[in-house]
Amino acid sequence: MSELDRLSSQLGIPRSVNETAANIYRKAIEKRLIRGRSIEAMIGATAYAGARIRRVPRTLDEIARHSRISKKELGRCYRLIVRELDIKIPLANPTDYIVRFAAELRLSGRTARKAVELLNRAKEHNLTAGKDPTGLAAAAIYIAGITEGERRTQREIAETATVTEVTVRNRYKELVRKLKIEVTI
Repeated sequence: MSELDRLSSQLGIPRSVNETAANIYRKAIEKRLIRGRSIEAMIGATAYAGARIRRVPRTLDEIARHSRISKKELGRCYRLIVRELDIKIPLANPTDYIVRFAAELRLSGRTARKAVELLNRAKEHNLTAGKDPTGLAAAAIYIAGITEGERRTQREIAETATVTEVTVRNRYKELVRKLKIEVTI
C-alpha cells in the first residue's frame, strides 16, 4: 500500500482513485493474481484501473514513467486484473483529457471549451469510435489553439499527450476534413 501511495502522489490522483485501486489490489491478492508477478507492476495496473473506473484520465505511459515498469508489462497486468476480477471499465472519453492537457500547455479556458465542443461535434459524426482518446484530445486542442489564437506546435501537444506528432497530424487532418473546419495555418 505504501507503493500505491507513492505512485498516487507522484501522479497527483485523488484519494477516491487510490481507494478504488487499493480495493482492486486486495481482490487480486485474494484471487492469488499477485503471486509470481512484480508488486510494482500490479500496483501500477490497479492504479490505472482505479483511474479509469473513477474517470480520472491517466495514460499507461504516465504510470509506466512513475512506476519504473514498462508500458507493455503494465498493460499485461492491467488486462489480467480486468479479466480475472471481471471489472467493468468505462470507455475512456477524449474530453476527460482536454482540461488536463490544456492546463499543462497553459491554454485558456476558452480554448479548452472550444476543444471540447469540437470533440462533441466529432462524436455526433461518429468520428471518435475506435480512435485513441489521447490522440483525439491532442488534435482537438491543436485545432482549438489555432482558431482561438493560442497556437501550440504539434510537437508540444504530442509531448503533453504522450502521443506521436504523426498521431496529432492524422487526427487533426481527419477532424478538419470531416467536420469542414476552416483553419488558416
